[in-house]
Amino acid sequence: MLSVKKIITGLLLIIIAVQFYRPAQNSDLSVMPNHISKVVTVSAQVNGILKKACYDCHSNNTNYPWYAQIQPVNWYINQHIKVAK
Repeated sequence: MLSVKKIITGLLLIIIAVQFYRPAQNSDLSVMPNHISKVVTVSAQVNGILKKACYDCHSNNTNYPWYAQIQPVNWYINQHIKVAK
């Protein structure tokens, strides 16, 4: 029968191994043709609000928080971004 120590050691090894799988991050500086600033005229104030509140998930250039470097949090955030786009 497996001891608790072996189970914990196995789980820690799995968690460490998962940290080496890093999916590609959402980072592209090009402006898409259907970008809101290309479709409608927005003021600088509205553009600033959009950048602060919406661009992280709804653009091609995401500013990731520090905890996005930890797996499986990164997987969750990337899935959230794919759905948002």
